[in-house]
Amino acid sequence: MKARMKRVAPLYVALVLSVLLALVAYRVSVHYATLPDLEPQVPVKAAPANRPAPMPMETTPLGPGPLSPDQAQAADAIERARPIQEAVDAFYAAQGTWPRNLAQLGLGIPDDHAGGPVASITVQPFGQVAILVKPHVARSGVIRLTPTVRADGSLEWNCRASNYAAATRLSSCR
Repeated sequence: MKARMKRVAPLYVALVLSVLLALVAYRVSVHYATLPDLEPQVPVKAAPANRPAPMPMETTPLGPGPLSPDQAQAADAIERARPIQEAVDAFYAAQGTWPRNLAQLGLGIPDDHAGGPVASITVQPFGQVAILVKPHVARSGVIRLTPTVRADGSLEWNCRASNYAAATRLSSCR
């Protein structure tokens, strides 16, 4: 019996070590998957020591006011979609139809537009621009920019967000 245990013991040790290694590898992969993208930072002139740095501002019904960090990320996501909105505008004005996808606009694939809080941006039916935010910003958070054709043929854009409370607090996206 002892001889059999001597042969089996190294197998148990190897099994335990492989399970521990797999758990560590999983934890490391989850940790790095949820980190924000590190983008090159442009040097900014430091604010005077006695005053805090200014926060992004938004015009609200009560006048201009500072954005919270979460709202600033939501505003950044919407701003990153601006070139796609402009391309949809131009496509609709030229063709009179909606583009089917980003490639039809000559803007690559959805992942090409990832950065900051944005995981991807897609063009959906009827010219809707969908911004999927990264999981560390909002789980399953989506901002939808939907065009409506005005009487003069130009487009008016409406913003709606789902599973992303910070975006719904922006006056431009309710």
